[in-house]
Amino acid sequence: MGYAESEAGATEDVNHPIPRLDVLDTVVTTERGAYVGILISTPLRDDPISRARLRRKIELSLGYFAGADYLARFGPADPAHSKLYLSVHANSDAGMIELIEQYCAQFPASGVAAVLELSGTN
Repeated sequence: MGYAESEAGATEDVNHPIPRLDVLDTVVTTERGAYVGILISTPLRDDPISRARLRRKIELSLGYFAGADYLARFGPADPAHSKLYLSVHANSDAGMIELIEQYCAQFPASGVAAVLELSGTN
């Protein structure tokens, strides 16, 4: 798990569809859990840097649900109240969409439900 910075590029790259690797794009908390969102608003290419950035962003987002603050406030993540939304540009490379779907299939093992939405033009 985890990639070296050189594999994913700089932590902040405003020219990449996943520009920040060190912040959650959106977080909404409820009385029983939270919803975290990853927004990829421009087409994602299927290349090693994009794959590494995607993995780091997903690791960061899933890590929120396993963090001490989350656990103290809500207890272990439960898919009914812990959701990771991924809004991905519809013109992203098919290989990246497939990779995202594979990641989403693994989220329930962490107690997190996945919600994938393809947005933008197709």
